[in-house]
Amino acid sequence: MRESVDQKMQLNVLYKTQDILILNVNACANKIRQTAYIVCEGASMSADKYNIPCRWDPFLSIPNEKEFKRISDGDIFLMYFPFECRGLQQAGEELAEYINKNMKEYSKIVVIGHSKAGVCVANMSRMLNRKCVLIFVSAPFEGTILTNEEEIKAKVSKVEYAVYRKYYNRHLVDLDIMPNSSFLREIADFSGVERHPCINVISECTYPRTILDLGCKYLGFRVGYKHSDGIVSVESQESLSKNYPIVGKVYINASHANSLKRLLLASKKKYIIE
Repeated sequence: MRESVDQKMQLNVLYKTQDILILNVNACANKIRQTAYIVCEGASMSADKYNIPCRWDPFLSIPNEKEFKRISDGDIFLMYFPFECRGLQQAGEELAEYINKNMKEYSKIVVIGHSKAGVCVANMSRMLNRKCVLIFVSAPFEGTILTNEEEIKAKVSKVEYAVYRKYYNRHLVDLDIMPNSSFLREIADFSGVERHPCINVISECTYPRTILDLGCKYLGFRVGYKHSDGIVSVESQESLSKNYPIVGKVYINASHANSLKRLLLASKKKYIIE
């Protein structure tokens, strides 16, 4: 089971800067294995000097090793964006520097980026000194309308907008994935994906299976998305593969809230869309 983040939790922090926070999931392993998995959840969390969470996204929980049983052949790390993070460019630079300097002992490195972290990883790909396997999940390569307050306000009811404002905090990494943001328009460079084996996992909530699915599907409907995972349009997710055909595509039935978990846990027969 996941453990909900609270102010009593002691985080197993491996690396911490203004722009990234890396945790070790299976720190008790007897030896370093040949493969490293860096799972970037696309969520935000800051930790104090004692490695206690001091700020985090609503409803954030930390997965344990059981959630990663399909990738248990390697050492597993989690990455989060601190609330002090200056943006996706800076976070990508920090993550690339960490991989380049501190993960030389691994023969294989797999980086999985969910949501805005997928955009960060794609942009980071050109900064890596070695070949890595990169997997992008529900990534808004052309942004998502959910980061544009004015557009959301114009599309939803007052009650819905009040709920939206309660949970949306204009974190800089969220502003980076606003459609036509300065980051997406002027800074982001995804050309490095051509140097690495990459898979673009595109999620669409075609038929809901859970309450989370239903909630995301309703949200997508309210903001005017015809095909989406509720948060990111399929078109935005697909754009990386359209611009770089070498990047493989996989389609899954999932909402934005559970696409990463379904990729890691679910059977192909149940969720993968052929």
